[in-house]
Amino acid sequence: MSVDNGSYPLDGQSGSGASRPLQSAASLPRLMVRMACDSERAFSASVRLAELPRLVPFVPHEAPETSLDFDLRFFRDEGRALLATLDVQTTVQVECARCLQPMSLPLVGSSLLQFVYNDDQAEQVGDAREPVLVDAEGGVAISNLLEEEVLMALPTVSMHEHQCQPAWQEEVEDDGVEPLVERSERPNPFAALAEQWRTPGSKGSGKKGEDQ
Repeated sequence: MSVDNGSYPLDGQSGSGASRPLQSAASLPRLMVRMACDSERAFSASVRLAELPRLVPFVPHEAPETSLDFDLRFFRDEGRALLATLDVQTTVQVECARCLQPMSLPLVGSSLLQFVYNDDQAEQVGDAREPVLVDAEGGVAISNLLEEEVLMALPTVSMHEHQCQPAWQEEVEDDGVEPLVERSERPNPFAALAEQWRTPGSKGSGKKGEDQ
């Protein structure tokens, strides 16, 4: 079991305006939740997005060194509930729902976490809080909290801000199928044949009786 090595900025140094040290994700501690809340532990740091296994699919291909900034603070409320605030900020790569091409997306997430010991307690957590089930020993890994927060912050649908070309239009062009408007502008060979029949002196023109 890894322990808190105390190398993270605490309390007054945490916050969005503070300079966050870059940490190895492997060094992120596993904490005993009761002790962390009682002592109001606070952490502010950055980790490489690629070092968090469940977030590897979202690492931007053009920026593999992308970092995840986070602020985490444990505390208890007046009801003695075990709580933590967690704020994350990073950039992820997702698929545009319109053109189906990869796109970079700035991502910000913020949650009020409430730590619980079983499913029954989780069902009692209010809507404004996110229940987090601690392990059998009452601990929680910071890396797991970061992964969950980023995954929850991902939008259901993402699209480029500019008007990218829908993927279905690209498929039509690749297949050599022309738009209906263009096809309607082609000359109609049957119309030309009908015109010949209407023109005096042309082959096949006139009434049958006049040919006799």
